Amino acid sequence: MDAAAPVNMDETPEPPTKNKIQTFVFLDTEATGLIGDDTRILELSLIAVSREDLLSMKDSQIQKVDSPKDEVSKTNGTKTYSAVPKLPRVLHKYTRLYYPRKLITPKLEEITGLSNDMLHHLPGFRDASAEALNLFLDLPQPVSLVAHNGSRYDFPLLKAELNNVSALEKFCDLQCVDTLTAIKDIDITQQRECERRDILEITELAESFQLEEMHDELMEVGPISKRSRYEIKEEEKPQAVNGTLESAPNQEANHPLLEVSPEVPITPVKDHIPGKGPKMPATPVKPKEPMELPITPEQQSRVYLPGTPGFIPQAGSSTKKVRRSLNYGENNKRKWDGTKPYTQSNIYKRLFGCTFEAHRAENDCQALLEICGHYGEKFVEWADTFYERFVEVKPMWVKRRTFHLS
Repeated sequence: MDAAAPVNMDETPEPPTKNKIQTFVFLDTEATGLIGDDTRILELSLIAVSREDLLSMKDSQIQKVDSPKDEVSKTNGTKTYSAVPKLPRVLHKYTRLYYPRKLITPKLEEITGLSNDMLHHLPGFRDASAEALNLFLDLPQPVSLVAHNGSRYDFPLLKAELNNVSALEKFCDLQCVDTLTAIKDIDITQQRECERRDILEITELAESFQLEEMHDELMEVGPISKRSRYEIKEEEKPQAVNGTLESAPNQEANHPLLEVSPEVPITPVKDHIPGKGPKMPATPVKPKEPMELPITPEQQSRVYLPGTPGFIPQAGSSTKKVRRSLNYGENNKRKWDGTKPYTQSNIYKRLFGCTFEAHRAENDCQALLEICGHYGEKFVEWADTFYERFVEVKPMWVKRRTFHLS
């Protein structure tokens, strides 16, 4: 009978590994409108990248110094931006257009570049579309959808379309990450870390000074104070002899003598000023406004119309809206000071100092991938911790059931 293998009691069991997303699928949609009833997808784009490739994008960045016209720093006229991360070689892309079977407004056509004439020959989002989406997401698990403001728009809209074709059971394992919340949290954390480092540097600098030794040196030297005229010694004071001042023995002999007049000086008075002049009239006192008495419930219940006794015209409300102060540059354009909304285009410009062609689903996906690649490990760690499940997302709309007469 074989002997049992010895058990090493020193080995501690490994803690359960937390969720680590293996595939990030960047999602963007163009639809017929904002959050509302029966909003339909016009364009759907997905770009999938592995966890390792997303983390490697941070290493491809090189700092660049640029001075665009609308972003000039106050110190040296330049501002440091990060270079746009290089995209990984392995990317999975899926872009598809759908006919919404409803009117595309001229304003929406101007924004997205899509019209009914372009899409009328295409099918809408149906069973085959859900099946194609499921096949595309056949990637290393866990898989997470990533969208900017996705928790409020993209995820509920996609779930409404999938629920409309009864295909939700195929996407039960999906996870969701909203970059709007993620980037806000990461920026706040970075700002707090910078403030903490500054406080530590100031504390270390203050501790580096030897305050006790400096105090001892000052005490040895002693304070320097001015001598008071009452503290002059008697032998140093000049003495008056026969109406003249003689200098003290320790003073120089060639010092000029000062003559003192025996007469008491009298302050001259101007004779043209009369002794008693006319009094200036007193400044009139502004009468106080009568204090307003509180309105009784009976007065509140009465209704006074114009032209009736008791009608008192009321002035407009004294409450004024306080306008927020804005910071403007030399060309009268508002500077980005952190108070503007965290739109994807604003974040992209703040990080890289350039813009991209927005409201094109594939362009938006690529720009979001570059932003997340810039944050690198911090974004991946946030996504692993604060993801949400796709099955818990509330659909934006639910198809109304049809009523049939028997």
